[in-house]
Amino acid sequence: MKHVLIAEDDADIALLLTEAVGERLYIATDVVANGALVSDTLGACRPDLLILDVALPGLSGLDVFDLVRNETRYHGVPILFLTGSSEKAETAFSLVGEHRVMSKPFEIDDLLHAVDEMVDGKIIGPQTEISRVEAGVMPAAAATA
Repeated sequence: MKHVLIAEDDADIALLLTEAVGERLYIATDVVANGALVSDTLGACRPDLLILDVALPGLSGLDVFDLVRNETRYHGVPILFLTGSSEKAETAFSLVGEHRVMSKPFEIDDLLHAVDEMVDGKIIGPQTEISRVEAGVMPAAAATA
């Protein structure tokens, strides 16, 4: 079963994401409300997607992103950033491959569409959508397993 880790400190948004992803996409979820807990949770179970609020307490979403990007064991985990300032985030992450940035408030159907594509191995950048195999971040043998 696919698995999404949600790092969101707003309890209402976290509940909305958990219910929508679980009930509409049939994807298992875990939620952490503090950026400092993301690493521990990632270590316990590598998710197919990390939904990351940029403004988390503890470690910010930007700090968590740096951690994930610099740890070899987390390479290939796509990240969906949620932020109140998408223009700033788009600029900050424009050179990073496996990501998408969505503004809050968001349309739940748009978010679910992004989640569905990202857990199915698509890279969704500002102007691109290619498979992880084509991008060279997943060996072809792993994609067919």
